[in-house]
Amino acid sequence: MQLPRGQRVVEHVIPFKRIVIEIVDPSQADPRSNTHNAPIAGGPATSPEHLISIFDRLLQKCWVTKDEHDRLNRAGSSLQWDAPDGDGWSRYRHAGVVAHRLTEVDDLPR
Repeated sequence: MQLPRGQRVVEHVIPFKRIVIEIVDPSQADPRSNTHNAPIAGGPATSPEHLISIFDRLLQKCWVTKDEHDRLNRAGSSLQWDAPDGDGWSRYRHAGVVAHRLTEVDDLPR
């Protein structure tokens, strides 16, 4: 992505609310986003170490433009569905957004 950092937004690929639900009680996930009630990352957490492993598995970030961020996060049209069966990238595909995965510490905004 060639835009200056000020024109990009960091998105959680799997919305943070879904990560918290997985850690606390995966059966409480929005039924629109799951075809079954099974955990997507081994939740609920049973120890601090288990909590961190769930967090590490589900925490993914990416860059999108400000316009794409607004499109992804507006109410309606199922674009806000959590992450169908743990596939956070599906909402980007559904919205026609090309997200750029953050992989390096240097990618984070300063």
